Amino acid sequence: MTEYKSLYQLGINNPDQIDRYSVQTVNNVDILRVVYRRKQGSLLPDSKKFRFARTEKLRGMDNGHRGTWIDHEVSPFVRDVMAELDKVVQSKHSQEHKIEVIKEELVRLEEENTHRVAYIRNLVEQL
Repeated sequence: MTEYKSLYQLGINNPDQIDRYSVQTVNNVDILRVVYRRKQGSLLPDSKKFRFARTEKLRGMDNGHRGTWIDHEVSPFVRDVMAELDKVVQSKHSQEHKIEVIKEELVRLEEENTHRVAYIRNLVEQL
């Protein structure tokens, strides 16, 4: 249990069920998506999303000019979570598995885009 302390703090109690994860940054917020490999018929979700605000650091100009700017960095907690997820995921995946995951993600993206385009076309037709 202490091996994945950060994951447990997120409420992830069964790290062995984690299949993969991804991180996106939108408007200085890191969005972590954890995908699980569940047994057939499980009522638990296939994935969970977590959002983390980036930490702000005040930086000074390096080129001799006066002034500062705010730099947004990944929070240390998110780094710890990603390191633990890397440990969980790396031991499970071969090159072939990674290719399959990418293909599955492409199919999912295509389906989402198809539905979204159909929805937008429907809106246009209603006008």
